[in-house]
Amino acid sequence: MRESDLIAKMKGTYSERPKKPKRVTVPAEEEAKRAKKKAKDQSKQQVGYHSGVPTHLGMMNAAVPEQPPNQILFLTNLPDETSEMMLSMLFNQFPGFKEVRLVPNRHDIAFVEFENEVQSGAAKDALQGFKITPSHAMKISFAKK
Repeated sequence: MRESDLIAKMKGTYSERPKKPKRVTVPAEEEAKRAKKKAKDQSKQQVGYHSGVPTHLGMMNAAVPEQPPNQILFLTNLPDETSEMMLSMLFNQFPGFKEVRLVPNRHDIAFVEFENEVQSGAAKDALQGFKITPSHAMKISFAKK
């Protein structure tokens, strides 16, 4: 590590350093082109767009689209052996927990209700990706209204 020039001068060990080249300023037109290209690239990265993959109307986003916050959570990617008791024990540690509802003939999804959306949001954030089994990381979103 080099010492500062001021300290080196005081000690008598100062030596001249090569000057750094000045930065060349980019003309305003080129800066505008760069900003436009960056905005275009960012818009392509939004949900539902993948370069080289054609977008079909019915397949805009194969994942569950994010719903506005509400008091009911929608759970997916649950293992076969998931029970109401298991989910109740997992979610009742959060304030405002009301109930778990399993969907008949669908072992992989469930609904969990809270008193309000703030409480459901806290549970969603805390348990997102929770592994019920090593191969089943739970996915949590807000339920459709």
